[in-house]
Amino acid sequence: MTDSMETDVLIRDCLKTISLDGKLIHMDFDGLCLMEIDDFETVSGQPWSSLWPAESRDLVESSITLATRGKVARFSADCPTAKGQLKSWEVCVTPIRNDAGDIVALQSVSQDVSQREHDRRETTLVSRELSHRMKNLFAVIDSLISLSARSRPEALPFVSTLRERLNGLGRAITFINPMGVEDLNAAPKTVKGLVEALLAPYRHTGSDIIVSGEDVDLGAEAITSLSLVLNELATNAVKYGAIKTEAGRLRIVLWKDADSLGIDWFETEVATPPDTTAAQGFGTKLLNRTVQSQLSGSIERNWLADGLQLRLVVPLSRLG
Repeated sequence: MTDSMETDVLIRDCLKTISLDGKLIHMDFDGLCLMEIDDFETVSGQPWSSLWPAESRDLVESSITLATRGKVARFSADCPTAKGQLKSWEVCVTPIRNDAGDIVALQSVSQDVSQREHDRRETTLVSRELSHRMKNLFAVIDSLISLSARSRPEALPFVSTLRERLNGLGRAITFINPMGVEDLNAAPKTVKGLVEALLAPYRHTGSDIIVSGEDVDLGAEAITSLSLVLNELATNAVKYGAIKTEAGRLRIVLWKDADSLGIDWFETEVATPPDTTAAQGFGTKLLNRTVQSQLSGSIERNWLADGLQLRLVVPLSRLG
């Protein structure tokens, strides 16, 4: 057998034949190299699950059960080699049939994805560290803004709005990379999840807030821009709209078609809708510019007697 260090560079798949009761029948030469097994006889006839750590054996046994029923099973898990080197694997288990169509054995293809998983985890850790530093930077900026405003009472309204925007971006960063329990295998981030994260601080106000509809995954490049837009809408709802009083009602409905994601934002039972004839404020200009320039989307507003109907449409290509 060639040196495993050399074969690791070229070989990524370990092919095994497994009996219907889950025991090892055969392992190809490349697989023996990857698993650092010098002699297959040392594992021949053993339960395949016995080669895996205890925490992964349920996955292995479940995949065997599915494959014996004629289905294809897939799972990902870490498993050490015979010589103790920990590796990450993506595994596919399929049934082997005879000429009559009966399942007579199972085939497992285990792909060594250790380097990819190592790189992904390193990237995740760096991203989390960057998020931590950004949140600290936001805290410093918030303090500087507060200190500067003490000598300028007339700037307090502007300062309050600016701090709300910074706090919204801080919540978005927490959504992207939670700084609590370690979770390197977190589920993909979604638009609905971001909406919920940004609205979470307002749930205690007593206002009726409901988020519903379809959902899509959200890529890192779009999160900041979309967070800025949604946080601006939420801030306006707190100051002027549905979240200002307990009687207010906020409905957010997400929908999608072949090319776009739509967010319909409905505010009702608003006591005093803003004057729509007044000149656009900085917040409105910021919102419009972010939607159009950074998200390549569109935004439409329709003020009613007791509230607001707003539709935000963004190409799916800018979100993923």
